[in-house]
Amino acid sequence: MDMDPRKDKSVEMDVDSDGGSQDLDVEPFTSAVDEPLGLKELYQDALEELSEEPNNEVSTPAALTARAYQLEMFEESLKQNIIVAMDTGSGKTQVAVLRIARELEQSDKRIWFLTPTVALACQQHQVLQSQIPSVKTIMLCGQDGVDSWSEQAVWDAILLNVRIVVSTYQILSDANAHGFVHLNSLSLIVIDEAHNCSGSHPISRLMTEAYLPTKRAGLPVPRILGLTASPLMSNNLADIDKLEQVLDAVCRTPTIHREELLAHVNRPEMLVVSYGGSEGPGADPTPTDLMIRFTEAYHRLDISKDPDVLFLKAQRTERAREKLRQAVTKKDTHAQKDLRGVYNRALLVRRQVGPWAADYYLSTTVCNMLAELERGEPPAHLRYIGEALRPIPIPAISEEPIQLSPKVQTLLKVLASHQQDPVGIVFVQERVMVSIVTHIISTHPLTKDRYRTASMIGTASMPGKTRNYKDMTKKEDVASLEGFRRGRFNLLVATSVLEEGIDVPICNFVICFDEPLNIKSFIQRRGRARERSSTLYLMVPNATGESATNWRDLERLMKEKYEDEMRQNAELEMVDDPRIGGYPVLEVESTGARLTIRDARSHLNHFCAKVSSRSRHLQKEPYFVIRKVCPDPASRDRRALLKATVLLPASLAPDLRRHESIWTWTSEKLAIMDASFQAYQALYKAGLVNDHLLPTKVSDILADLGSDPGHISVKTQFDPWPEVAYAWKEGSTLYSRRLTVLVPDVETPLEFDFILPVPVPYMAPLKLWWNSTSALTLITGSKMQEFRKQEVASAGPDHSQALLAMAFAHRFPIQGRQYPIRLVSTQRNLDVDGIAALEFDPRLYESSPQPPLVRLVDGRNMPYFVIKVLPSKPPVELISKPSSDHEDLPGDVPYVVCKPIGKAVGQFNAPDAAQDQDNWTPKNGKLYQKVLPSTHVRMDDFPAVFTRVGAVIPAFTRAVEMSLVAADLMYNRLGCLQLDNLPLITTAIISSGSRGPTNYERLEFIGDTILKFCACLTASALFPNYHERLLSQWKDKLVNNVRLCRASVDFGLDEYIINSVASKKWRPKFVEDYLDEMKTSELVETRQLSSKMVADVVESLIGAAYMCGGMSKALECIALLLPTPKSSTFKWQEIDLSRTQLFEFAPKNAILSKQLEPLEKAMGYTFNKKSLLIEAMTHPSCLGLDIDESCYERLEFLGDAILDVLVVKRLMAETGPDELAHNDMHEHLSSVVTADIMAFLAMEWVIMQEDSYEIDRAKLDALEPFPFSQGKITPASLVSNKEDWPFWRFMRHNSPHVGAAQTTTKERYLALRDDIRTAIWTKNELPWALLARMGPQKFYSDIVESLIGAVWVDSGSWEECERVLNRMGLLPLLDHLLKTKAHVMHPNVELQILAPPNKRETRTEFVIISSKRGIINQGTEFQDETSAVDDGLVSVEPYDDLPEHGEVFSCKLFVGGKQVADVTGAATKEEARVRAAEKGCLVIKAERKAAEAAKAVATEDTALNTESGDANAENGQSGEKEEVPDGRDADGDTVMN
Repeated sequence: MDMDPRKDKSVEMDVDSDGGSQDLDVEPFTSAVDEPLGLKELYQDALEELSEEPNNEVSTPAALTARAYQLEMFEESLKQNIIVAMDTGSGKTQVAVLRIARELEQSDKRIWFLTPTVALACQQHQVLQSQIPSVKTIMLCGQDGVDSWSEQAVWDAILLNVRIVVSTYQILSDANAHGFVHLNSLSLIVIDEAHNCSGSHPISRLMTEAYLPTKRAGLPVPRILGLTASPLMSNNLADIDKLEQVLDAVCRTPTIHREELLAHVNRPEMLVVSYGGSEGPGADPTPTDLMIRFTEAYHRLDISKDPDVLFLKAQRTERAREKLRQAVTKKDTHAQKDLRGVYNRALLVRRQVGPWAADYYLSTTVCNMLAELERGEPPAHLRYIGEALRPIPIPAISEEPIQLSPKVQTLLKVLASHQQDPVGIVFVQERVMVSIVTHIISTHPLTKDRYRTASMIGTASMPGKTRNYKDMTKKEDVASLEGFRRGRFNLLVATSVLEEGIDVPICNFVICFDEPLNIKSFIQRRGRARERSSTLYLMVPNATGESATNWRDLERLMKEKYEDEMRQNAELEMVDDPRIGGYPVLEVESTGARLTIRDARSHLNHFCAKVSSRSRHLQKEPYFVIRKVCPDPASRDRRALLKATVLLPASLAPDLRRHESIWTWTSEKLAIMDASFQAYQALYKAGLVNDHLLPTKVSDILADLGSDPGHISVKTQFDPWPEVAYAWKEGSTLYSRRLTVLVPDVETPLEFDFILPVPVPYMAPLKLWWNSTSALTLITGSKMQEFRKQEVASAGPDHSQALLAMAFAHRFPIQGRQYPIRLVSTQRNLDVDGIAALEFDPRLYESSPQPPLVRLVDGRNMPYFVIKVLPSKPPVELISKPSSDHEDLPGDVPYVVCKPIGKAVGQFNAPDAAQDQDNWTPKNGKLYQKVLPSTHVRMDDFPAVFTRVGAVIPAFTRAVEMSLVAADLMYNRLGCLQLDNLPLITTAIISSGSRGPTNYERLEFIGDTILKFCACLTASALFPNYHERLLSQWKDKLVNNVRLCRASVDFGLDEYIINSVASKKWRPKFVEDYLDEMKTSELVETRQLSSKMVADVVESLIGAAYMCGGMSKALECIALLLPTPKSSTFKWQEIDLSRTQLFEFAPKNAILSKQLEPLEKAMGYTFNKKSLLIEAMTHPSCLGLDIDESCYERLEFLGDAILDVLVVKRLMAETGPDELAHNDMHEHLSSVVTADIMAFLAMEWVIMQEDSYEIDRAKLDALEPFPFSQGKITPASLVSNKEDWPFWRFMRHNSPHVGAAQTTTKERYLALRDDIRTAIWTKNELPWALLARMGPQKFYSDIVESLIGAVWVDSGSWEECERVLNRMGLLPLLDHLLKTKAHVMHPNVELQILAPPNKRETRTEFVIISSKRGIINQGTEFQDETSAVDDGLVSVEPYDDLPEHGEVFSCKLFVGGKQVADVTGAATKEEARVRAAEKGCLVIKAERKAAEAAKAVATEDTALNTESGDANAENGQSGEKEEVPDGRDADGDTVMN
């Protein structure tokens, strides 16, 4: 849930003066379910005494038992809402345990236990888990990511079956305010440390704004149980009434069993100790010499040289001028405030401790500040301070404390005189005093040997506030507290951070070095001294006796007030201004979420942080302008009234950036709250805030479909053959196309009539590879004939059976059954009887250009291609695979040198030459692969080329099947699109895993680009108020794989996806087989497919539609496959309509500034609306934009998609031999549109800036000659000054950080330019490491994309955009890379391919080391500019983290735990990473090359041993087991690829 970022912090103490609270680790949610806990078990030991042994270990709380006074409070809590007021250590938590146990028995609702700090929440969670293990108890705090739980479903899931929730105050307050946790879902709220609930405290507001109004309306509300040691935060007894009214409860303390309470609460003896100091708090002590010299150094500061002043002077804005006036007149700069803060602390130390301590503090602080200057590149204000402090002579300061004040001397005497074995706490008020007092106690002779002293200060409660040198603090709180608990230290010097919430050991003394600020502080400090015979030392200036009496009397009066049982509870409206209660409230009826004027500013700050640009250098908070309004003359109150105007970040639409308060107020704070409310209300109405009154997330617009399942169950592939078989049986019409077969080494093509009983699909030319070097090409004719089945005789006999028999009859029976495809040769008759019909005639193989096959006469007619005929039997040594009975064969007859039909003929893709058995070559003295005696063979009665056709029929059938599936999809499911390219649709549904003749990857690539463009365009047009971040998140979710996969299945595309590989054990299925299956098949079969594959087909069909009919046809396809719900505000719309809407949104009549005119001229395009060019060049840092101006973010969002389309169109234009594979296209696209490449081009594109000044002729003679002129200016009306400006300089911005980044990048560009250009244009490679060294920020590429977006919106012309990209140099660069076949893959990507990070043995890890900061990054992730995808989380732009001055980086790369690269001397982190990846790739490839060479040698050594075994695999006369008639051996099958 996106909540107020102040949670867990806003209720903690102000540690700037008092201290802070300690963060403890939180255990995971657990639920111990044992025996049910009832009240009997709690009551039976009610009177047992607690152990008095101190427990200095941190452990799980032991089981608590209830005493009589606790039961009294429990019974009281059953009657009404109460605030239990009992001393620290009296067991208030046990009262809560009793009450919770009873509530669990009586109600099914949830119980919520609230604490002020995370540490206390952790302790109470442990108590409840141990005391009530029968129910599920969880603890919630900010560390659990509660601020990201912005969905009701998330809260429902987290709280499922949870009965008790322990959390800090803010979490429940925010969850209720946002409508996630309703009061009627709770039965009891327990509020620990209830005295905090005053003013604008979260629980105070929860009660006054939600609880009390709900109760007044007669609706159910939970019971309230408060716990406190003191119901007062101040010394005003009337605050008790206010607390009771706020919590709708009455304060109660035990009265019946009060004696028992007093017996179990060990109140310490209070001793008032006077230190008799002459210097009171208001006196000015005499400064030391060092203090005087420090003051003189402060006064020597020249404020005109102050870095803050110089910075504000350079801004030249109205806001900066006002801040400059304040800084100079009030000396309100970082340096001034730092030095004043140091001196004020020194003055405090001088007053309270003495001159030695003041000098010790000053000398230590000054030395620390000067030492800070020596480390790295310190901030400018510290360097400025250092110049003033360096001349100060630092005297030698004694380590042993001397010249101590009476107050400190008294403290030392108290410590030295304490009689018991000491365990105690010294409470001080100021943070700086903690370190001083700790040092004195640890080094003074009176105490150093007796006390082991540590300090505890806490962290600042304000976000971002840290400790610093001014307070002399160290990050040792955790160690100090743990050491105190375990007994390593026996004295702790602390601020008020230890007053409540943190578990510390029972002490035997507590010293209040400063008087407590209020009664609450007094009681809680006293409660820390709980050991028997303990002492509370209260140090006061004068021992009048009144101090002790005053504190005790105040406590007595307080107890009397809340012990009055006759008082009635009254409600109190907690308001700061009488009119706040009447200010409108924004309430959402559907969720119950509400927004009041009190909440508005924090909500608005949170919203701006969420929507602003990702750069951390940009201001993300709203900016307020206060103006005075004259009071009403008739009013008695003549005070000036105020109104506020709030200006929101430039990322928002112009009409949402400026809002005013609707009322006038007497304070700036209230006026700002009013303006904030109006702004947030407008954002809600604009749809940028959801019904929970949180920033709108993409899940509020698009339903969340969950995570990617990886694989899903879908319908089995549509099988067209049953319909074909049925048509053969029942149909009356036949269809025919001419099929031409081009056979290698055969001059005359073979011609067939290709006949089906359904329309014959037109197919792209099909190559079926016979071996690795030759393929048969099958071409289907463009004209289709249709004729009646009765005319089939005129079409000729069916030759399909004969063709199949030629190639496969030796393996399985073919005759007597009808094949679904009918092929009829137009050149000769083909009949099964012609197989092995002729006696062998050796002369035929010498004269015939197309000789027939020979077949082994063994009853199976095993076919062989004849290579040559030998006159006699060759020696066995010359034969690679001789028959086992070779010696017994006749020797005086001709022998046929032959080879069998290959095992893998008819593949869609060329087989690997190394595994191609058809291309056998002589080796090792073997001249012949196989020989057969002529007496053992017969010849076919037709050329062998027809057997080749028969052998590829399985692959051809597979291709026809794919086309029939695609035809059904195109003409039926996609019929409304009227697509006309069946081969393209066929390609779109074939996955690469199917090893088909083609695959969808290229079409998917372009479809992905087109879909992204259409989504970006339509969203930009329909949602003009959406900021870029929300648009990006929406687009990503709309086109992600999960949504596309769901759409694919919903549309029914899943059954058209072709992903299966043809079986190696192919057997023909005949018409009769399909008809039999149709009689019995009823079950709907399913298959498992990759969800990405299912999604990819959507994009490939979009790509096919684009190739068929352009962008408009692609959009029709998108609207068909990705329909939007009727209730959705998003509807796909025509490209031209969306562009027109965007064009109309752009302001009219904008005047182009003189600075941008040269850019428009250099582009070669004149804008119809100049406002689009202005917007394209406006950085989000620009403040005070005109009411109709915008920054470039939305145009950059659209321009990114447009740029992708333009690059992909250029890549798709590469056809023929230069056609790019899918992977190559992706690599080129991701290369040229990276931030680094576009930034380099933005710097390379130089535009001549020509300034012309009109000069009055009458003044020309008065002008003196310029230094560069030969004389006076010639009489002319114009004087021109020309200067070359790079494109990036035209960007408008108001950020000094952007300016500094531009300067740094420019210097690096000039140093690296020649090397980068040489690498690109001469070496034909992209120098990724050099580009990373240049380290440009993302705004360089942003303005390239926004400019293209502006041109397209203004013109609607792709050609104009291409012309601009040509002038910019992007398309020429792409053409050069394509022409030279340059290596463009990024090293990070190549490394992931070579060493996949998801495998343990190749897991990659980068360790980046800074020369100044040590290890700064360690992990497997790639910070690649190509992968900057916004996931909804705040991310930093590439290179946004600029290195420190003089900082260099090194990087070690580990692959599988082994170091493979170590680079040094990198200027940026990314350069170090890229160089390491480059070296890692070289090492991995070298290792693999060496391994492959060793493997090749080993393979060659075993070649001779394997040949004898291979001979048996092809032996036709010795029982060739692969070629048995039943075909059960895989080796005898045709392999489909």
